[in-house]
Amino acid sequence: MEHYDIIIAGGGMAGLSLAFYLSRSPLRSRSILLVDRERKEKNDRTWCYWERGDGPFEAIVYRKWRAIDFYGTSFSGSLDLGDYQYKMLRGIDFYRFMHEELQKLPNLDVRFGEITHLEDLEQGGMVVVGGKPIVAPVVFDSTYRLPQSTPRTHNLLQHFKGWVITTERDCFDPNRPRVMDFRVEQQEDCRFLYVLPFNKRQALVEYTIFNEQVLASEAYEDSLRQYIDRFLEAGSYRIEETEFGIIPMSDVAVSENPSQHIVRIGTSGGYTKPSTGYTFQRTQRYLQELVASMETTNQVPVRKQPGFPKWFKQALDSVLLNVLQNKRHPADDVFTKLFQRNPPERVFRFMDEDTSFLEDLQIVNSMPKGPFAMAVFDLIRQRALHL
Repeated sequence: MEHYDIIIAGGGMAGLSLAFYLSRSPLRSRSILLVDRERKEKNDRTWCYWERGDGPFEAIVYRKWRAIDFYGTSFSGSLDLGDYQYKMLRGIDFYRFMHEELQKLPNLDVRFGEITHLEDLEQGGMVVVGGKPIVAPVVFDSTYRLPQSTPRTHNLLQHFKGWVITTERDCFDPNRPRVMDFRVEQQEDCRFLYVLPFNKRQALVEYTIFNEQVLASEAYEDSLRQYIDRFLEAGSYRIEETEFGIIPMSDVAVSENPSQHIVRIGTSGGYTKPSTGYTFQRTQRYLQELVASMETTNQVPVRKQPGFPKWFKQALDSVLLNVLQNKRHPADDVFTKLFQRNPPERVFRFMDEDTSFLEDLQIVNSMPKGPFAMAVFDLIRQRALHL
């Protein structure tokens, strides 16, 4: 049986980011194994996030903007982001950067193959790859799939398809991305477009849906074509790249430390914000906390969980999911009021869970009162019935 000090199960965004932070800590001397299904050599996804100042991946940020355009039900216009920048990171740039950085780790092994088994044993966490068991005192697992049918929880999917297109005409403003453009048929769901321009003739156009059912591929493509024809003066255009993704939006309780030697990370560890699907920045923050904990204690790391503020923010996520899942109020109008009645910086702080309790109350006060009150009562009723 092979042995390592640390095993990272899964080499996606969370697994690679963890290896990156380990490489910049005193833990870099440990023997580390990173296991992934296959080598990542395609531009298969895009991460967008907001940030103050420069972050750890500034060298590979593909585009960044200080203002965004929003199109809602009763409010549309440009939003100045203040101290924040909206940043775009391409998957292929992230993978190349990570693999170049991790090559500098003298004690890192990367193995490609399917993890067929993951278990906590007395002597450590064990993964089985290619029929071979491998053990380490700590296994960081990003392969665990969140349950999507747990009673008394809310479970939506954020699913999206995007095209990088090159157009016949100048039709994009490189300084103005469109974020959450709701000028499309909602079909009683939450449906919107992103338009992230690279230059005047090239952009990522992405169709995003919050609901419970993934569509056939043709449905996304039809909606993308309709949007481009209706809202972009593109002329003819060529599809350069395609991306597709599914992100769970769930308030199911997730244990980051399900057993003695296993730590779940990324979406598997509940790092995705349930009400929005945003994952990238929370993952970076939480992983840095794990590495700091491991440096200090020299044991399997446990992230310190905040008290009441964290609980209150989780409750707000459940309320919003209840509104969306039960269609208590049109989703496009919910997000319109969020941006119309709050400064963009407050919205971003709220999504990053950096807001104060007073700011949380200001966010709550900006929402439609009746539908959200119904959601609160429904949540209280559900909890009371199952005490």
